[in-house]
Amino acid sequence: MKRKMLWVWLALLILVSAMVAGCGKGVSTSGSPAASSPEAPAQNQSAAQANAHWPSQWPSDVPRFTYGTITSNIGDSAVEFKNVTPVAFNKYQSDLKKAGWTMKLAVQSANGAFTIIATKGQRSVATTQVTSTPGNPELSGSVVYTPAAGQ
Repeated sequence: MKRKMLWVWLALLILVSAMVAGCGKGVSTSGSPAASSPEAPAQNQSAAQANAHWPSQWPSDVPRFTYGTITSNIGDSAVEFKNVTPVAFNKYQSDLKKAGWTMKLAVQSANGAFTIIATKGQRSVATTQVTSTPGNPELSGSVVYTPAAGQ
């Protein structure tokens, strides 16, 4: 059961990361002139970034991911990042281990993209960071916290 949950989270993280990497590509808007102006997406993105934060309701034993820029929150369960470098792979694993988390999966590709899944009891923390441009060392992705069932 635990192994199945781990693979479900991995698939979810890959899906979310792919969506994050593709956000805004090939999307057209219609409607009011303000919505279709070139400034509107930048204003909306700036507003989302201004409100983006590390969730205060996450337990203190979930280490803050400080290796990129927070771009948005996905409800109370995930935080999206950009400007992440591949060295974050080893650094965040170290942070998690120091906080008592057990690594269930930690993989990094040749281009620096990585996925980490850690558990503590029935809780989990997972991050997937991917590159959207070949040859670009900057990564983007998310950190997801899953509380134990019933919490």
